[in-house]
Amino acid sequence: MTDASGQPERMAEVARLAAMIADRILQLNAAGEPIPPEQFVMLVRAARALLDNDVPWPLSVEYVITEVAKRVEQPHAAGQTA
Repeated sequence: MTDASGQPERMAEVARLAAMIADRILQLNAAGEPIPPEQFVMLVRAARALLDNDVPWPLSVEYVITEVAKRVEQPHAAGQTA
């Protein structure tokens, strides 16, 4: 049996940590530095946990996830038109 009373606090902490990871990814990208894959994996896992618990993503998390999705879509779209 799980204690649901602490769930909102846990999800708030997940959101805070996800925002910190997203901010770090944005800083690295702006500096032209590579993004450590483990940081992106942590961000995706946190974003999924938030989504599964109906918690809105912090803006920086939404931005990073959206930008990555766009970049993933671009090669697929280019390949379909050729």
